[in-house]
Formats: sequence, C-alpha cells, structure tokens
Amino acid sequence: MEIKKNALIDSYARSMGIKAAKDLITEKIKSAALEEKEHYTEEETARIYSELIKEGGSISTVAQNLMFQLERKRSKEQILLLDNIENQIWCLTDKKTYGIVNEAHAKFLGLEKEDLERRDLYDIINGEEADVCIANNKEVFEKKKQSHTEEWVKNGRGETRLLSITRTPKLGDKGDVEYVVCTAEDITKRKQVEEALLESEEKFRLLAENSIDCIWMLDKKLRFTYLSPSAERIMGSKPEDLVGTKLSSHLKKKEFLKIAALSAEYIKNYKTSPLVVTLKTKMLNSKKEEVNVEISSKLLLNSQGKLIGLQGTTRDITERKQAEEALWESEEKFKKLTEQLPIALAVIDKNENTEYANSKYLETIGYFYDTPNLADWFLRAYPDEEYRKLAIKKWYEDIEKSTMEGNEVEPSEYNVTCKDGKVRVMEISGTWISDKLVTIFNDVTERVHVEAELQKLNEKLEQRFNERTAELKKNNKELERMVKAFTGREIRMVELKEIIKDLEEQLASR
Repeated sequence: MEIKKNALIDSYARSMGIKAAKDLITEKIKSAALEEKEHYTEEETARIYSELIKEGGSISTVAQNLMFQLERKRSKEQILLLDNIENQIWCLTDKKTYGIVNEAHAKFLGLEKEDLERRDLYDIINGEEADVCIANNKEVFEKKKQSHTEEWVKNGRGETRLLSITRTPKLGDKGDVEYVVCTAEDITKRKQVEEALLESEEKFRLLAENSIDCIWMLDKKLRFTYLSPSAERIMGSKPEDLVGTKLSSHLKKKEFLKIAALSAEYIKNYKTSPLVVTLKTKMLNSKKEEVNVEISSKLLLNSQGKLIGLQGTTRDITERKQAEEALWESEEKFKKLTEQLPIALAVIDKNENTEYANSKYLETIGYFYDTPNLADWFLRAYPDEEYRKLAIKKWYEDIEKSTMEGNEVEPSEYNVTCKDGKVRVMEISGTWISDKLVTIFNDVTERVHVEAELQKLNEKLEQRFNERTAELKKNNKELERMVKAFTGREIRMVELKEIIKDLEEQLASR
C-alpha cells in the first residue's frame, strides 16, 4: 500500500503552516535518499519517518506517532496474511512458551489462537510429544541455527499426524535469540504416498529383475531409457549398455520401418488408440543374429496426461515359433492323412470353434466352415428345439466324462440334419489331441435301418412262433385226453379177463 506525499505534508501543516511543512518533508525525503514523487511505499514512508524522528521535539513526536500507526497497520496486515496461509506458523519466546500463532496451527490443535499464545507447551500437547518438541526447540535456541525435523503430533481430533517443522531463530543486535519462528506442514499423506511409491518401486524392481520378459521404456524419439535385466538374455548386452541406444539399431531396416510406422500412428492418435498394442517381429542381438520376439507396448504419460514415450515388454518366442512351425507341419500332415480316410472327421478347438473338416465330412454333412462355432453347428444339425436340448445335454455329459477319466469321447448316436435336408444317424465320438478334439462322424443310417427291419422281422417270427406254440398246446391237451380214455378201457378188459379166469377155475374144481 502506498502513502501520498501530500498526506505527509498535511501531518505537519496545521502546526507549522503549509510552506514550512512542504520544506520539511522535502528535506527529509532527500535525507532518506529518496526521489521526489507523489506516492511512497510503506517502507519508503518508514525511512522518511525515521529522518523526522531525528529532529526531536514536536516534529519527532508526530513522526513517532505516525510510525506507530504504520507499524500497527502493517502488523494487522501481516497477521491477516498469516491467518490465510495453509501452513502452520507460530513463534516461541523460549524453548517451551508460545508467542503468536496463526489460524492454521490453532485449528490443527483444535483451539483458538488466544488459547495458545503465551501458553506452556506442556499445557497443550502430551508429555512425550512435548519432550521431543522442547528438545528440538532447545537445540535451535542454543545453536542459533535453523533446523528441520519431522515429528508425530496429535491434532485436536486425536489423530496422530506427521509434521515437517522448520525452526528459524530471530537474532538481536547482540547475537542473542529474541524468538524462534516455527513453520509446519502436515506431510502425513505425502509420507504415505512416498512409502507406497517406495513399496511399489520395490515390487516393480523385484518383478523386473525376476521377469523372463524384458521390461523397457522408450522416449518419444524411440531411445531406450530403461531395460530390465532380462534384456541381456534376449539381446546379449547388459541393460546399462543399451540405455540411450535407438530402437532402430536393434532391428533390420524393414522391421524397423514397420514398427516405426505403427508407433507413429499409435503416438499420433494416442487418445483413441488401444491401451496395449502387441506385435511380432525379429530383433538383432549383440551378434547381429535375428531373434523372434513378441512386443507388447503401451503409451507412457506423465502426471499431466502428456505423452512422454512408450513402455512395454519384449518376449523371446524363438522356441514358441519353432513349436508353431512344427505344429503347422504336423497339422498339414494330419490334414493330408485325413483327406484319404473313408469316414467323416472334424476338428474343434478348446474354445469350441470349428477348425477343420475333411472331404468325407463335407460330402456327408455338407456344412462346417459356415458354422464358425459349435453353438452354430448345433442349430444346423438339430433344428428341432426339444431334440437339440437332449442332444446337447448328452454331448456335454460325454465330454465331461471323457475329461474326468482322461479317455476318448465314447460313441453315441445322434440324428443329424445334413445340408441336403436329410436326417442321417451319426455315431459321433472323439479323441483329444492336445487341447483340440478330433471328432469322428460314423454314418450308421443304413445299419440302423437294417436293424429296424430285422427288429420288425423278429417281431413277426416271434408272433408266429407264439401262435404255433398255442396251437400245439391245444393239440397236446386233446391227445392227453384220448390217451387217458384208451388207457382206462384197457385196464377194464384186463380186470374182466381175470374174473373170467377165476370163474372157470371154480367150475373145473366142482
């Protein structure tokens, strides 16, 4: 705030007149080594007052009064300023006695400013905390040097908070400590963040040092700024020797141009680009040999969300590449072999996607590649909803049993609707090769029809047999009746012959 020159003149004009007052103020402005101007700062005004005080008498008295008013005004402004600062500020008149305090410090302790000023520290904070605080205060008063400490202090809510405290001694003309100004910042959250960051960095270090993959960072010019220890295993050089090198120096020109174009597009549209981009390429190791690698990368942003580079991982996939090539050769041989088979065969992967079907399958059933997964195939093969539910239930029961027992999928019969609309009875079974299911479709339609005809014939023969058996039973019963009748007659004739014989013997004896 500035003070007008005319205001200074008016302060003396009443007692000595305008002209004398102007001359006096002009003289003291020169004595204070200031230039003539219309306005003066508070500091400049104080220098003018100091020159006026040297005059003594009534001039000095007026100047002292004006100086007091100025200092009081400046003091109020300073207090207002201190009370609007977030950091805590307080003064100590000795090692354990409060002087003035600002609003932030009083609020932290849950008290009013008036309740703290001129109070003993032991009356405000508990014994152990007070002991630590007073010991640190004593050191500043005795050594007369600024100090920085971190101290745990309970606030007015009973929460223990970590304060970063700076104590600055104010020395008098004789070098004695008049008072100590203390400023404090609550760094509890910052400390927690720092500790969490250290823990995170330690975890990252352990992860990076023990990862098979090489973890790396690139700046916007595609220069390495960090590589994990696995870089040596993949690229044949120590990480510290690779830091600062350009990505282009580790790729053949064709491979680098491909990656550079992709990176440029990725960086250009980084706000809408995918979170992670993965690609396969070949990098040059320290012997200039090509190494098959898989690179996964993402954008590296700073705390303001600005792009500063790329980060990601590089994995040596040499063995996987060799295995894939061997598998491809094996699959080609498998396909050539299955094309000669007289049975329908199809391959389903672990995600139930339809991968391959041989010629016999396409000839018999007619659709496969237009049903990209098993769910679509079920809809085509079993158009009747009720039958489809039963067929699917049976299929997954067989799959589960096969998986649990480690055996092949046992054959079961299904009524499969083919592309030509005909329903064929298929005996479907399967065998696991790695994580793929080779499914065999054996068309048993004719066999089932023959079995059905044989069943009908057997039923007719059984009926005729039953009829003939019933007729024979009836004839047997009639025969038995006749036998019984003849047998009874023969018995009676024998009895008559014996009676006649007895009578003849009796007559002869007479």
